[in-house]
Amino acid sequence: MVSLGRWMGLPRYLWLGLMIAFQPAWSQGTLPLIDTHAHVNFASKSRGASVMDFPASVGGALQRMDQFGFKRTVLMPQPSPPEANNKWEAEKLDFAIKQYPDRISRGGGGGTLNPMIQAIAPEDVDDAVRAKFRELAKAVLASHPVVLGEVTAHHLSMKAMGPQHGYESVPADHPLLLLLADIAAENDIPIDLHLDPVPEDMARPALPIFNDKTPLNLKTNMAGFERLLAHNRKAIFIWAHAGTDPMRVRTVELQRQLLQRHPNLMMSLRLAHLGGGTPTVALGPQGNFKPMWLPLLQEFRDRFVLGSDFFHGPSQSETRGPDEASLANYAAAMSKLPRDLAEALAFRNAVRIFKLPSP
Repeated sequence: MVSLGRWMGLPRYLWLGLMIAFQPAWSQGTLPLIDTHAHVNFASKSRGASVMDFPASVGGALQRMDQFGFKRTVLMPQPSPPEANNKWEAEKLDFAIKQYPDRISRGGGGGTLNPMIQAIAPEDVDDAVRAKFRELAKAVLASHPVVLGEVTAHHLSMKAMGPQHGYESVPADHPLLLLLADIAAENDIPIDLHLDPVPEDMARPALPIFNDKTPLNLKTNMAGFERLLAHNRKAIFIWAHAGTDPMRVRTVELQRQLLQRHPNLMMSLRLAHLGGGTPTVALGPQGNFKPMWLPLLQEFRDRFVLGSDFFHGPSQSETRGPDEASLANYAAAMSKLPRDLAEALAFRNAVRIFKLPSP
């Protein structure tokens, strides 16, 4: 078949992808899914715009999990900017861990560690700042999260998330991010990192999806990202939101090169959209992985997990981000993969990386 691919003039990666795409789907029942990246939304205006009803939002999350086949969800604080008045941390979900230990896990650090990273310039990080950061991290770790996150080095402000959605940017090798890598390695816990990539200095894409907070001109951040990854190889990073990229620069080839160079880099798949011709969107119009994505997933089958980035609220009208119907994409996409690859992405990798009970 490889010779046939060469005869047809197809690149090897595309030919392998087509071979995988046309394998028959398995039909031995629905796989358990683990969502490693989700959030709790703010309460509705009727409850007070800045008040979060954690029990009701967790209840909404459990209903959606049952509806769309998720056995476990990791809820984590979004990466709060310094000025945010909605900061919350992992201990806010202690009740959920006690009531639903087989369904809910949590991350921590987005509400306290990330604001400190964003607030302090790299040149101002001294021993006193490092000591304070370690104390904050110690407090977060005391609540036993399964991941440190969500934290960010570059976070675009998007219209779909509302006018208040923040823009955040620090060097990816910021001294406090390097320190976070050391802390994660010392405590054997992964880091969930939001990094909207900028491969080279470039203008903001001319798309009507960005809030004005997102600058018109963006500086490259890839070299700093690679320095962060190389700083401490014992620190495991999950680079969030593979499969959707508003900048349209997070290509399969860019991800392949980073995965090849950095064995401590993992990625979570955000399958919120069915894509047409945009190659940075992982799913095609029918909900299956595009042929150029399949060889990447096969080659690095132990490095990908699922991460919906869904903002759970008590009801559908009180959610944010991807729409509720998009949660069906995950089971559908897994059902169209070879069984062993589907199991790795659906739950086995998450169990290993996050040290979770097997579903």
